[in-house]
Amino acid sequence: MVILERSGFSLDPKYFQSQDPKVLANAVKQAVNSDRAATYKQKMRIGVDYYNFKHDILKFRLFYVDNEGKVHEETSRSNIKIPHSYLTELIDQKVQYLLSNPVEINTEQKGLQELLNQYIDEDFQLMLQELVEGGSQKGYEFVYTKLGEERLAFQVADSLKVIEIYDSDFNLTAIIRYYDTDIYQNGKNVRVTRAELWDKEKVWYFVSSDTNQLSFKIDTKIAINPLYHDTRLNSDTNEAFGRSIGTALGVSDFIPFLRYDNNKYKTTDLEPIKPLIDDYDLMACALSNNLQDFDQPFFAVKGFNGDNYEQLINNLRTRGAVGVGDNGGLDVHTVNIPVDARKEKLRVDKEGIYKFGMGFDSSQVGDGNITNVVIQSRYTLLDLKCNKAEIRLRKIIKQMLELIVADINQRYNKAYDTSDLEIVITRDTMVDETEVEEREKTKAERKQIEIDNILNAAARLDDETVLKYICEVLDLDFDEVQKLLDEQDYDEDVKPDVEVPEGDRDTTQQI
Repeated sequence: MVILERSGFSLDPKYFQSQDPKVLANAVKQAVNSDRAATYKQKMRIGVDYYNFKHDILKFRLFYVDNEGKVHEETSRSNIKIPHSYLTELIDQKVQYLLSNPVEINTEQKGLQELLNQYIDEDFQLMLQELVEGGSQKGYEFVYTKLGEERLAFQVADSLKVIEIYDSDFNLTAIIRYYDTDIYQNGKNVRVTRAELWDKEKVWYFVSSDTNQLSFKIDTKIAINPLYHDTRLNSDTNEAFGRSIGTALGVSDFIPFLRYDNNKYKTTDLEPIKPLIDDYDLMACALSNNLQDFDQPFFAVKGFNGDNYEQLINNLRTRGAVGVGDNGGLDVHTVNIPVDARKEKLRVDKEGIYKFGMGFDSSQVGDGNITNVVIQSRYTLLDLKCNKAEIRLRKIIKQMLELIVADINQRYNKAYDTSDLEIVITRDTMVDETEVEEREKTKAERKQIEIDNILNAAARLDDETVLKYICEVLDLDFDEVQKLLDEQDYDEDVKPDVEVPEGDRDTTQQI
């Protein structure tokens, strides 16, 4: 059995197959400590940091070399640090463009739609948004499946704290989930790490035994350890019994974690554009520093007779004058900051960020002729990115639907299947409503002209041909319309006899 190969950590299968808590605790210790130092997890943390405005520019420092060749940190010059949150915008664009409208699940199976609606609620929609958001930041994200009293439920599990364990044939055999927390120990708060080892039937709970979090032991505060995925307590005997989620849902060899991949290589949305964002931060902050440092002119004094330059500056500030002596003079100089060059570099970086980040740049102006065609063209890159994300999102939604239908069948003793389930994901694009209304009006007027032409020629055509032409214009089913007309004619022919008004009761009139 091996840890996911990207971490570079491996362990003999017998350690995770053991039922000895000490052996398992040692295996968990090695897995967690290796995962914390894994290179790919460091990249995931950088993606999360940039989403939360913690850019590399915040660590930027200035240095200078003195006359003796020694390096010192520069503290007298401005060092403005402004992170520009392009990644946050691009990820939020992706998530909201893809999922701002609730995902709909439709079916024709009798009674299933109402039951599905109980599962596909607001919490489910929020979980999907957090899933895509987390996957974009970290490269992949997990969904944890849990059995509730009322129904099956899902929640996002932080992939930074999840370790996949595979066997030598790369089959998933276990999951480790760990997290840091504070406990009160020996009169003070101590940071420890809790870990859970999930297999296809049970879950073991461990806790780090010291403040350095270097070793683990079985968590004695959990009364029953390990627990089944779905553990129940017999109120009479006070004995625990349970089953795995796979057994409960009729799914063999199921570990209750599903993985959503951001792309084929599980890379973050930051990686293609990180150098561009860093360069933009640097150029923008350097411009701010230049403006801050050189916002005042400096003076070149010739033949100065004062005591020192501090007195010169004081005279300039307080009196607005300075004595320069014989043949002296005072020249005022300013520094020309290359603002235009920096602005052009910022523009190029920004264009690259939106292009390679495949986002929608709302600041684009163009030539002022903003039509719906222009608007749609600006969404092209975002559409391409969301198309790739939607395919993978549909895959994991389908996996969750299989579990949901299995839970419905188990709870309500039904035999539904997922064969006809339709996943509807609707995207909304900002458009000019006036242009849309004008287009619809033009279409309606064109249809009216076509119908008028048909009716003008109706005298030379038979009724069936006229009806066919009208159905084509109005996009109606000719056979269906013909059937309705035949039924209407039949109803008129077989209406029952009715009494005529009073005064003519001696006869009846058929109508």
